[in-house]
Amino acid sequence: MDAAIYQAIGRWAGELSGVFTLADLRIILGDRSEAALYKRLKGLVSTGTLIKIKRGLYATPEASLAALSHRIEPAAYISTGTILARHALIGSIPALRVQAVKTGRPRVYPSDLGIIEHLSIAPRLHFGFTTVDGIPCATPEKAFLDVCYYTYRGKRFSFDPAGDVNTDDLSFELLSGYLDKYDGRFINFFNRIWGDRW
Repeated sequence: MDAAIYQAIGRWAGELSGVFTLADLRIILGDRSEAALYKRLKGLVSTGTLIKIKRGLYATPEASLAALSHRIEPAAYISTGTILARHALIGSIPALRVQAVKTGRPRVYPSDLGIIEHLSIAPRLHFGFTTVDGIPCATPEKAFLDVCYYTYRGKRFSFDPAGDVNTDDLSFELLSGYLDKYDGRFINFFNRIWGDRW
């Protein structure tokens, strides 16, 4: 592989968080034909310079799963155990897995870097996040509610939502305001399990 190619990818990796679309790579590599571009990409993947994430999306080995999630679906916000662990509200979770929440169909994207799981939520419940380093991330309160909500819907996590989450540092006011947006059946479920903590 040409050293100039490595340098070009390295230069752009910082700006693009190590995540490249096919259009990005077409510009960076300067290939004029599809055949030449795909041949070069095959070589970059075989040497480990790039990792193919899905059709039309590649990443450097240093790219974060959160950055990948954002490039796949910019409206998806990082949530559940990923955020709870980041705020030390639970112990560690699998390092090579990120969960994000979005409207539309749920999807799972396995790759050599790890697994990105996009959970589906109704548009009226797509709230409670802020932008951190350019990536939408749930507040700890919304991440906790997302875990509770998906538990209510039958999803299992690598931690016990009822016993493993330190809820002492969560804002009751914020949590209560968020909870009001959910339907009555979920609110009853939530109060039955977690209501006595506040």
